[in-house]
Amino acid sequence: MSFEVNGKTFPQEPRDGQCLRTFLRELGHFGVKKGCDAGDCGACTVLLDGEPVHSCLIPAFRAEGRAVTTIEGLAGDHGAHPMQQAFLDAQGFQCGFCTAGMILTCASLNQAQLTDLGSALKGNICRCTGYRSIEDALLGKTNVEESVEPGTAFGRSLPAPAGPDVVRGKAHYTFDTQIDGLLHIKLLRSPHAHAKIVAIDKSDALRVPGVHAVMTHEDAPSVLISTARHEKDWMDPEDTRILDDVVRFIGQKVAAVVAESEAAAEEACRRLKVDYEILPALIDPEQAMAPGAPVIHPDRTTANRIADPQRNLAAETHGEYGDVAAALATSAVTYEATFHSHRVQHAALETHGGLAWLDASGVLNVRTSTQVPFLTRRALSDIFGLPLDKVRVFCERVGGGFGGKQEMFVEDILALATLKTGRPVKLELTREEQFIATSTRHPMRVHIKAGADADGRLTALQLEVLSNTGAYGNHAGPVMFHSLSESIAVYNCPNKKVDGFAVYTNTVPSGAFRGYGLPQTQIAIEAAIDELARQLGISPYDMRRRNVVKLGDPMLSPPPSEFHDVLYGSYGLDQCLDLVERAMRADGPQPDLSPEWLIGDGVALTMIDTVPPAGHLADAMIALNDDGGFDLTVGTAEFGNGTSTVHRQIAATTLATTVDRIRLRQSDTAHGGHDTGAYGSAGTFVAGKATHAAAMQL
Repeated sequence: MSFEVNGKTFPQEPRDGQCLRTFLRELGHFGVKKGCDAGDCGACTVLLDGEPVHSCLIPAFRAEGRAVTTIEGLAGDHGAHPMQQAFLDAQGFQCGFCTAGMILTCASLNQAQLTDLGSALKGNICRCTGYRSIEDALLGKTNVEESVEPGTAFGRSLPAPAGPDVVRGKAHYTFDTQIDGLLHIKLLRSPHAHAKIVAIDKSDALRVPGVHAVMTHEDAPSVLISTARHEKDWMDPEDTRILDDVVRFIGQKVAAVVAESEAAAEEACRRLKVDYEILPALIDPEQAMAPGAPVIHPDRTTANRIADPQRNLAAETHGEYGDVAAALATSAVTYEATFHSHRVQHAALETHGGLAWLDASGVLNVRTSTQVPFLTRRALSDIFGLPLDKVRVFCERVGGGFGGKQEMFVEDILALATLKTGRPVKLELTREEQFIATSTRHPMRVHIKAGADADGRLTALQLEVLSNTGAYGNHAGPVMFHSLSESIAVYNCPNKKVDGFAVYTNTVPSGAFRGYGLPQTQIAIEAAIDELARQLGISPYDMRRRNVVKLGDPMLSPPPSEFHDVLYGSYGLDQCLDLVERAMRADGPQPDLSPEWLIGDGVALTMIDTVPPAGHLADAMIALNDDGGFDLTVGTAEFGNGTSTVHRQIAATTLATTVDRIRLRQSDTAHGGHDTGAYGSAGTFVAGKATHAAAMQL
């Protein structure tokens, strides 16, 4: 057999049953990405005789005698294909993980298909852009300024420095590298929501050819940890083990198999025999915190930073100022309702995964898809008793995060496996594992009571939040605190009360997710504001104008925090409301929808405190280099958040130069310094301040 890829013939033959995606990546075409292996996402799109196909669904042998084009070969001998240039001009990408497949699909479209992009692009998912910039690329729009005068880069629309590599498929993500002697990890996961592991028989699994190790709770450190990563460890409960003898949700890790191939590791997982003692499972958080309910973490105490283990409470908070009950009793209008938000998964196209190896000097290297490399290094150092300088954690580009990669879901297993075998190892979660075994947005039950006087002034706001943290308490407390505090602090009201409970259940753990608890409570609060306005005959815009905090007002939300009574120092909310109302009321083209569609409009507002709880630290270093430019080193990661663009803009403006003279190194603990992580916009406003300070000193 022979295969033609990008005009070059390859003599290699695929393995029996191998799909075209893995075959092409083994040939070195790393622009072909894995997002699902089920034909859902389109990240693996290639052209087969000029037609876009999902290469994960095509058996590799079916490409024999046909022309295969990957993103690396789309331009041929030219610098860039017109569609690649269009995506550059429009900056039609953020993290860029989907971009190679997206461009190949777009390059195959005809003019008629451009009139219905929803259908034309239905086989390609983008989780970052919202498709606006992708549409701009197809319509030939330009969204960047290619050059600016020295010292004027900040605040300008400049292209992402990695853009040329992203559109050509040359930008490196976690697995876009080849390592000799690589072993593969597969995980056996629990079929039970709650069970004790009585025994694990490894004998049949170890007889599978190519298997090097089978690791269970007996092989892992017994130290209690949290998968959540914060600058201050006390923010999260210590309730998790790398591998435990009790499983508390369907999908929890039971054992890890290390083998020469993924197929061998999977077969060994199938041959493991596990004897479980089934325990009572709690799915509903109200039942879980009821008196007499089974205890999910009976061996944990408050010393493990758990609020009340015997009541299955990972965290709780209560506070009131004023007298809410009295205020409601005398209000002209009141509103009371209960809202439920469901579970949502981040679905970053690059699933959790990483590579680990020991280098010649004995340093544990972990290359991973993470938002928090420095905090992950600290955790691995603590778990395995390694000096910090013997652990390196780094990432290049990360294929989406959305908060889900502010966790440590794979790095601990990778470290355990490479320390046990001495070999380089790889663990890449499947899309199914991503859904059943990582983290989600916290489902919440939000009960609200609100009152206002006859003039539309709020008299009372009361929230009771029941947050389902799942089997483990990663981010349980901080998410709940955020959901309660900023959501009502944005309104000036004399009587406020909050009660919050983050409850353990035998379900997949919840965690950090964009908005960090606020979307769940905000729907209830904003609905209440609208309903009070409707009862009083006041427009929803005016109702908000009368009640939002104004310049000089304190931010008040019970219980008091470090921001209690802080006065606003700048303000633009009144202008924002005016702009929104003007835009909403302006006559514009109506959507061309069929009669069964109903069209409505609404307004809502919120405030999010992006200052990370209990501190966020970032170091930056900048120096002259031998090329007459500057070397800038920062710790923050790039996952579509634009930090690599912004940091160069800040440095170039401060040093009165242009961004092309700023050479950036980032997200690698080997570079020195420290960075809490890229989340909550801190990659810009905290790490960016460090870059500015370093540039000022230079």
